[in-house]
Amino acid sequence: MEWTKDKFYRMYEEYNGMVYRLCMLYLKNESDAGDAVQDIFLKMWEKEPVFANEVHIRAWLLRTTKHTCLDILKSGWFKRRADREPDLQQIPQEQKEEYCLLEKVQKLPEKYREVLYFYYYEEYSVKEISAMTGIKESTIQSRLSAARKQLKMMLETRKEEEI
Repeated sequence: MEWTKDKFYRMYEEYNGMVYRLCMLYLKNESDAGDAVQDIFLKMWEKEPVFANEVHIRAWLLRTTKHTCLDILKSGWFKRRADREPDLQQIPQEQKEEYCLLEKVQKLPEKYREVLYFYYYEEYSVKEISAMTGIKESTIQSRLSAARKQLKMMLETRKEEEI
């Protein structure tokens, strides 16, 4: 199947939101996430991978996104620059709670962040997550359970701090 601009644009329109959210989960910064999204779709354009079906497209994008973000996080440039935390005063009130929850999710270990993100944010089933990541369904379920427990403890600690 030959790649055309129209095909590429359709894929970009369909999947850029998913890729951006995953980049945000790893990089925790809007400009870095935007740059990573561009890099990922540029790789897709240059490599012109052949996909068997939609699951294969998603799996390729998820793996490529993960590896691109990890490469950015390991880079000397990224480690040397100052972290830019968003100013909570600039975030609209209705988005602050969602931001605080996402901030807690980002503090979880990577293996828990990933499954929570795929399950709750992208609304994949355990079976779909397993197919995309190559991780056993039982392991996905265990990680979801452990992630929920850790997140619950973090949120309870936050509430106690606010009192």
